[in-house]
Amino acid sequence: MRFIKRAGVAGEERSRVGRRRFMTGVGASGLATAAVVFGRPGEALASYPLNCCNLCFAPSISVSACKGYSGHYLWRCDNGAGTIHCECCETKSGGCPSGVKSAGNCSYG
Repeated sequence: MRFIKRAGVAGEERSRVGRRRFMTGVGASGLATAAVVFGRPGEALASYPLNCCNLCFAPSISVSACKGYSGHYLWRCDNGAGTIHCECCETKSGGCPSGVKSAGNCSYG
């Protein structure tokens, strides 16, 4: 078996490696920029289980009142079997600082 060295193969390989390094840098800087703009995710501190809601605190207001707060966080969930559906809300997003008001409303069906 005879191997023939192709001209330019080494240069092509260096070009690919350089391109990979460049794209890795672009991806890393994009992630860093997103972390600055959107903030880093906080630790999940939910401590009150209301079916699938997992609220910070026991519900203290209604879901409709929670929706009236500026910066509220609203989500929906179910128990996986589709028999319990919940609408969950907290007055602030980003962890469970003091002053957060939690709300949840669950129904069967």
